[in-house]
Amino acid sequence: MFTAFSTVRLHQTDAAGVLFFGDYFRIAHDAYEEFLESIDYSIRFVIEEADSLLLIVHAESDYRRPLRVGGKIKTEIIVNRIGGSSFVLGYSIKSIDGATIANLTTVHVAANRANGKKRSLPKDLADKLRQHLKEAD
Repeated sequence: MFTAFSTVRLHQTDAAGVLFFGDYFRIAHDAYEEFLESIDYSIRFVIEEADSLLLIVHAESDYRRPLRVGGKIKTEIIVNRIGGSSFVLGYSIKSIDGATIANLTTVHVAANRANGKKRSLPKDLADKLRQHLKEAD
């Protein structure tokens, strides 16, 4: 599991000071970028050098309690599944004391940079993701 820490900022909230629902995905994506950096597969590398792009083809979320401006949070990321050309990440956004605020899921597919068609996950990425794979229940 990988954990990223952040604080809810004013620009992420609505007029009532509550986190706008779309910003949960911003928080998750910021944590995703930190996660990729931690496994030495940075977004910069993906965008500038890698043969494969990593496209998000599905995203979903469940909200359990509101987040307010100034809230200190942690985002835990686990790799739920690794397929031949895709992987699924689970995000649990929690308060610092551990209360679950939201759960999100994103599905990522490797695509050939030249033609945009689905391709196999790069082996080095799959190996790095496997280190964070959720253990069977």
